[in-house]
Amino acid sequence: MNHPIRLGRHARLHHTFIAIALLAAASGASAAGHPSLDGVWKLERPQSEFVPVQGQIPFTEDGRKDYEANKASGAKKEFGYDRTQTRCSSPGLPRIMLTPRLFAIHDRPQMVAMEFEWNRLARQIDLRQGQDKLPNPMQEGGLTGGGGAATMIGETTGHWEDKVLVVHTKNLSDKKLLDAYLPSGEDLELTEHIHLRDANTLEDRITIQDPANFTKPWDTVLIFKRQPGTVSQFREDICLERRNAGETPLPR
Repeated sequence: MNHPIRLGRHARLHHTFIAIALLAAASGASAAGHPSLDGVWKLERPQSEFVPVQGQIPFTEDGRKDYEANKASGAKKEFGYDRTQTRCSSPGLPRIMLTPRLFAIHDRPQMVAMEFEWNRLARQIDLRQGQDKLPNPMQEGGLTGGGGAATMIGETTGHWEDKVLVVHTKNLSDKKLLDAYLPSGEDLELTEHIHLRDANTLEDRITIQDPANFTKPWDTVLIFKRQPGTVSQFREDICLERRNAGETPLPR
């Protein structure tokens, strides 16, 4: 499909905000003291589920019950448990990081932004401290400003520790999945450690903490490979059009 991308109101608002925020945050190509994460990236190997770094996923009794129910429904192609598949709702965090499509990173001194090819979703990591946080029109008080309702993408802040970007996300909606099947609780918090393994390899180590579904925090690692091109070359990949064409709303 080569016709122009048609974005919904929230997507247009999100991308307008990203553009404004990048201009506001830019005081140089990237923050000093770390390799720039700028570029286009893609998951090294497609996967729809998170794999623990060690052992098994430490489910609570309720977490395991919901997970197994979701797996059973998915095997029967009954996706009532998955709003992304049935309503084209944002997959939210951390699931959006499992996209098999391209995404771009814009690394700036006061924020890191990510733009995704699928449905042209976006996320931002606010590197400002204290009262100078970047506003977010998708939430009360700003996209990452406190006090707003829980959202699929949550409130994300970050800071650099040498060459590693440490990212913390809270205030996430429980009306989503963590991956294709894992349930999500209202007290979910995520910590990511993002860094370059080499010039063309990006690692995102995600620590998942959700007391409703897991007995303890657990880690999973995603590996991305650098890709040629720029955001302007992203192809059209709109959820509603995929569904209307009989394809899976979320790419696999």
